[in-house]
Amino acid sequence: MTPDNKEILQIIKRCCKGDNSAKFKLYNLYVKQMYNTAIRFFNNQMIAEDIVQESFIAAFDNIKKFKGDSNFGAWLKRIVINKSITEIRKNRLQFEELTDSVSNTFSDNNIESDITAKQIHDAVKELPLSARTILNLYIFENYKQKEIAQMLDITESTSKTQYKRAKQILFNILKPAYYGTEV
Repeated sequence: MTPDNKEILQIIKRCCKGDNSAKFKLYNLYVKQMYNTAIRFFNNQMIAEDIVQESFIAAFDNIKKFKGDSNFGAWLKRIVINKSITEIRKNRLQFEELTDSVSNTFSDNNIESDITAKQIHDAVKELPLSARTILNLYIFENYKQKEIAQMLDITESTSKTQYKRAKQILFNILKPAYYGTEV
């Protein structure tokens, strides 16, 4: 059973005092969720695991800064996202402005709910890292295009274009699953 917010705050207080068993408990409560966030960005188990470990180290180093104003999981997830973006920047990922228009989207192509979550998850893994990053931030993490552009140090136009590109690639990957044959 997952502890409630009051119990989480008690565990965090123990962490602030250097209680390693409290850190271990907090780690176990959130590691899977944070891994799921990281793997959506990288599609590489080792990199995702490294991001999660670095995020927990950063969280424990800064745990006294957590004031309890928000959900601890949201605070930790933000660290994972920031670490992921730092890793992407470190590898000098280029977000290129695409000049040809991308016109098709899921809604434009009438993709409906016949496609399973696993099929979508697998298709997202096939996206280029730049497109996958923006798609994750926009759809799964609910950031606005302007926020994504600022976080990735790109123009808002580039962010929107990469998002449209990601949706088009996903549509092309999922089209055979939707129609039941290779198209």
